[in-house]
Amino acid sequence: MFTSTGPLPERKRPFNLPPFVRYFISDSRPYTERELEQIFKLHSPTIACFRRVDRGWKEEEGELFLTKTAQLGGIPILHIRNFTPRLLERAGGVHLSSSHLHLIPKFKEMGKLVIASTHSVDEVERARGADFITFSPIFDSKGRKGLGVEVLKEVARLHPYVLALGGIDTPEKVAQIESSPACGFGAIRYFHRGVDTIQKGRG
Repeated sequence: MFTSTGPLPERKRPFNLPPFVRYFISDSRPYTERELEQIFKLHSPTIACFRRVDRGWKEEEGELFLTKTAQLGGIPILHIRNFTPRLLERAGGVHLSSSHLHLIPKFKEMGKLVIASTHSVDEVERARGADFITFSPIFDSKGRKGLGVEVLKEVARLHPYVLALGGIDTPEKVAQIESSPACGFGAIRYFHRGVDTIQKGRG
């Protein structure tokens, strides 16, 4: 699948972020301030993305998510499918799908942090201008066979700031990613671990 060779690029600290980035991606439901507070308290995401795939979402939900993320010390990211000018003002960056890679220069010119989704060598090559790329799936996810942690070594030769994505739902899998050349990971379910239990226990 990958044919690149040569040494891996040195892992640096882009944007004054920690060496290992924890990227929380929202699922398709509105979040309360309390839920977001618990997610940040338990899992300390570095970056958090507002992403709604359903058609019934409201702009106010995005405002709450992005504003609260910034208050809690994370970088608020807006997914391109949920783009509105009003929400972009509250976002520190954007997450582009693989079909929107041509927009990387536009958002870079606006001073936004750009994360781009990739799944192949061609997409990684076209996303070179992005600040971070996500590459997936690493583990089995949603009926798709995972490509494995080893593939991250090859992807990291093409882009220095790779966030592993896909099926990362346990601390053990996070540890595997942390031992790889990836500079971090992205997930949905992992960041929900323990949140509901705590909320029910506190009423």
